[in-house]
Amino acid sequence: MRVTNGMITDRVIFNLQRSITRFYQLQTDMSSGRRINKPSDDPTGALRDLNYRTELSKITQYRSNVSQGLNWTSTYDTILNDTANFVSTAKEIAVSMSNGTYDESARMASASEVRSLFEQMVQMGNNQLEGRYIFSGYRTKVKPLTVTPNGVIYNGDQGKMEFEIESSLRMQVNLDGSETFFKQLAVPGEKADLNVKLSGDTLLTDLNGGSGVDMNAGSFTVTDKNLNISVTVDLNAAPPVTTIGELLNRINTTLAAGAPPITNLTAQLGDEGNNIVLRSVPNGLISVDTHLDRLNDGNGVDLVPGKIMVSDGAAINVEIDLSTANNVGDVITAFNSQLTAAGVNNVTMAINPAGTGFIINDTNGVPLGLTISNISGAEQTASHLGITGYVGATLIGGDLNPEMSFEIQETTGTTATDLGLLGSFNRTRTGDDIDPQLVATSLLSALNNGTGLGNDRIVFWQGDSRFILDLGSAALNTVQDLLDSVNTSGLNITASINEAGTGIQIVNNDPNRTLTIEDVDGGRGAKTMGIFGSSDIFGTMIVLINCLENDDQEGTGLLLGSLDNSIQHLLKYRGVVGARSIRLETTDSRLVDMNLNFTKLLSEVEDADMTKLVSDLATYENNYQASLIASSKIIQPSLLNFLK
Repeated sequence: MRVTNGMITDRVIFNLQRSITRFYQLQTDMSSGRRINKPSDDPTGALRDLNYRTELSKITQYRSNVSQGLNWTSTYDTILNDTANFVSTAKEIAVSMSNGTYDESARMASASEVRSLFEQMVQMGNNQLEGRYIFSGYRTKVKPLTVTPNGVIYNGDQGKMEFEIESSLRMQVNLDGSETFFKQLAVPGEKADLNVKLSGDTLLTDLNGGSGVDMNAGSFTVTDKNLNISVTVDLNAAPPVTTIGELLNRINTTLAAGAPPITNLTAQLGDEGNNIVLRSVPNGLISVDTHLDRLNDGNGVDLVPGKIMVSDGAAINVEIDLSTANNVGDVITAFNSQLTAAGVNNVTMAINPAGTGFIINDTNGVPLGLTISNISGAEQTASHLGITGYVGATLIGGDLNPEMSFEIQETTGTTATDLGLLGSFNRTRTGDDIDPQLVATSLLSALNNGTGLGNDRIVFWQGDSRFILDLGSAALNTVQDLLDSVNTSGLNITASINEAGTGIQIVNNDPNRTLTIEDVDGGRGAKTMGIFGSSDIFGTMIVLINCLENDDQEGTGLLLGSLDNSIQHLLKYRGVVGARSIRLETTDSRLVDMNLNFTKLLSEVEDADMTKLVSDLATYENNYQASLIASSKIIQPSLLNFLK
């Protein structure tokens, strides 16, 4: 094939262009520091480069979100800490003012201080960050808290502000004011006990707040510990016991019909109105099991050194040691055995026929003429045992008048426990409160062990709405009447019998309004019902202010528990905020590491090898210069080229 000058020229020009293109590419890489300046430089690398840059962009945004979230949590932490300190200060004031040692000026100054603390708490709740209210939920442009004459209203919502802090991971950073300041920390009346008075018609199933009495076994044993006799009371025996009246009758008839009977113990309703009482009448009887400590109306017997003297004034002088005796049987055994051991026969001690003390018999054909005395003038053992004096044929000791002592034990089950009677007692067993269940039909006059609720008035404030309950109203006769009156008051609250079945509780159904319950004109109705105070932080502060201004020391003391609950609630949320801060900081640290890793990967993909690039650039520059020189030798310009 013939190679023309044109072909040579074209080939030379093509090679020169390719050489200068490569040279220019190297110059571009050198100036940018990257080996990929456009997708065509490395299509695969460019795709990876784009992915890495996208991840780095996300990480930058995540870190920005984390930084903003930390700003929010730091603000919340400061507010919650300050608010908890305000409530703690209010509690200290309440403790001081509840003891009645301060005059009116001190109380008013304290009320003013608590009001200032309350106003600062409201101001904290209305705090802004970057022009947004941080306790308003989603409604960040709306002031969250509005103070009314006797309450506080929340104007925000329960929206959760969430920031994306990692891929597909969002975290809530805000606290809504409703949950923080208006949460019902304790339901008023939740633990109240209105002490429904027991009557003969009270059902056993209504006792213990409706838990009733264990009737599976349905029996318990009553023991006279002086006489060591026991009687089992069976509530299931026909006809089964169902009411308190039947229970008392069953106990009394069973004790009297025992074999032997216990005739000096009687069951009846207690004076407290909420329990059963077992009362004993002294019968003066003893047995070998009667403990010496119970003798002489419970004053016992002198057993230090615990010796008595048996003497005929001549040859017989026997010291009887009773120091180790515990009961009447021990005294009899020690007396008889020690006399026999000393050679004194046919002289014995026993319980006298009346069962009230000792008897000493000398059955010798001719009585020994014994006398029993204390071992010295300072000792009282023989006197306390009622056996001092001349024996002759018979010495009948004095009455020992034992203190009554009984024990009630379970057979099986928990029947006695449920009736509040389990255990040992002397003279009288005042039973435990067996909490008759409060039911809708319970009469208000039967509450508080029959004293009723009185005729006081109670004021309920929910935000800016008010309701007054008049306990003296003729329309209020039963618990249901009272519940209906509160539930139809127009306030968004629910009155019901508490879970324990012992009192009436008031639930605030509006999470955006404070609820306060106070007495009117110095009454005690709310306190008597166990519903005095407030269920939330702001409400508690308001009631405390009113108590201080009205010199209500009892009410001030009742608020201490609510103040403690408020402090714990704020500390709990501070812990929540702290946990969020730790999570954000941990996430930020992880994002920093991720940013470094992706930056390294990006550098490996797109950054040029500068050492190699400088060497290649110098090489290609030399090659290009050499190509120009070679081309000038190969392509000689003609006269025509010059003419052109």
